Amino acid sequence: MKRQQALWKWICLFSLLGAPACERSAPAPAGPAANVVARFKGGTVTREELLRESQRLPPNLRARFEQGTGREEFIRAMVDKRLLALEAERRGLTQDSEIRRQVRELEERLTIQAMLAQEEKTVGAPSDAEARAHYQANLERFAQPERLRMARILVSVSPGSPRAARTEARQRADALRRRIIAGEPVAKVAAAGEGPERTRGGELGLLSRGEFGSAALEKAAWALTRQGEVTPVIDDSAGAVILVLLERQAPRVPPFEEVREAVLGQMAPMAQRRVFEQVLARLRAEASVELPEQGASPSAGADTVSQH
Repeated sequence: MKRQQALWKWICLFSLLGAPACERSAPAPAGPAANVVARFKGGTVTREELLRESQRLPPNLRARFEQGTGREEFIRAMVDKRLLALEAERRGLTQDSEIRRQVRELEERLTIQAMLAQEEKTVGAPSDAEARAHYQANLERFAQPERLRMARILVSVSPGSPRAARTEARQRADALRRRIIAGEPVAKVAAAGEGPERTRGGELGLLSRGEFGSAALEKAAWALTRQGEVTPVIDDSAGAVILVLLERQAPRVPPFEEVREAVLGQMAPMAQRRVFEQVLARLRAEASVELPEQGASPSAGADTVSQH
């Protein structure tokens, strides 16, 4: 148990050390006593700092450190991080020229990003007319291919199982197939399957070509033409499978109202690029930029910043 707790503590500490942050990892000023979750010689850790750091963790780790002993481990890891930062400062490493250069470069990138974000807010979101115009000009981007809504019933077979196990799985799958052909509801039969879809009535959702996981499954599925039609038993890497066609959707272009968010999402990078180019053009003009070296391009280095 102690070894496991130590392992989680190290995971927590390394997550904190690896989390991107623009602020310096130095002790926080002492705040109200009720707001302090840890004290140490040289500083404190506050609830706000604890929340901010925890929000940087991946969701699976965050749940582990939100309460109880996990929360205590996280606080201790934050203290350890501060102690390491204090020791580095004591050794004069905060004045190291290479570290200072990297800090300046990080600060420069973050402030440029913040400035461009401010400019984007002033521009605002595209109007409804602009969004509709983009939609009409790019209909092919929103077109949906023909899709099949399928149900699957799986009788699983472990990899490396003997031939007899596969034969038995095929026989069980064929028995389930006959129940569907006899008119039993697909969802009821699917509940006797062994795949994760059994809890949702066998539903796999809408699938287009290339999304079935194997050529054999795809070929069998697209051979179905009528709602409720069932494939023969198919040998798959997971076991013996039967597929049922629940719905066949023809190719379509969804109306604008249905894909509005997708349209705005496609327009966002173009809007950011326009803002970037406008700001940069204005700043260049105000700065009277001159490039005495022949062959230099006034746009050199722009792409690096435009990655915002």
